[in-house]
Amino acid sequence: MRLMVHRQVVWIVLVSAVLALPLGLSAGEPASSREGGRIPVPDAKITGFHLVETKSGAKLWEIWGDLAEVFEKEGLAKVMKISQQVIVTLYSEQGKLTSRSDKATLNMRTKDVRLEGNVIATSDQGSSLQTQLLDWSAEDRRLSTPSLVTLVKGGLVSRGVGMEAETNLELARLLSRVQSQVISGSGGVATKDLPVLRKGGTR
Repeated sequence: MRLMVHRQVVWIVLVSAVLALPLGLSAGEPASSREGGRIPVPDAKITGFHLVETKSGAKLWEIWGDLAEVFEKEGLAKVMKISQQVIVTLYSEQGKLTSRSDKATLNMRTKDVRLEGNVIATSDQGSSLQTQLLDWSAEDRRLSTPSLVTLVKGGLVSRGVGMEAETNLELARLLSRVQSQVISGSGGVATKDLPVLRKGGTR
């Protein structure tokens, strides 16, 4: 697995050194002084963040954000909205999903991505979802959320709590409190309450 940040990998190291004093990390200050505080202090702050992750030459994901905070010990990069929402594009063999959210957290060890806050995602097949929390596993390239989610596929609008899905949303399963609305060609809406299933689903 190879991490591509263009030239930002070196830049992150340099930014860490440059930001040491403003962040209260002077050379003589013990590490325990920042670890003992309640609020973690980032090792680096990067504006105009753009990161690409590849595996065997194929893209896993791509992230753009106004600002990223890097926590080296925790192995996390937190990308956040300042004026524009964070954009994350997820790739799989089935297709890709482009999402916007208020923030995204990248696990730099596992390469997993978590999207939080006003998440809106659209697949290259035209399906879309809205939720407040969305996790993506780099290992199996699948999406999941424990939160309320609205899934739109063609003329079917489904809502439920909890979801598991392929990256392109073509195979998605809502887990509980599922309700679906079929939008007819004439613009009418037919509502169907589905049984509350532990493993409900839409296809």
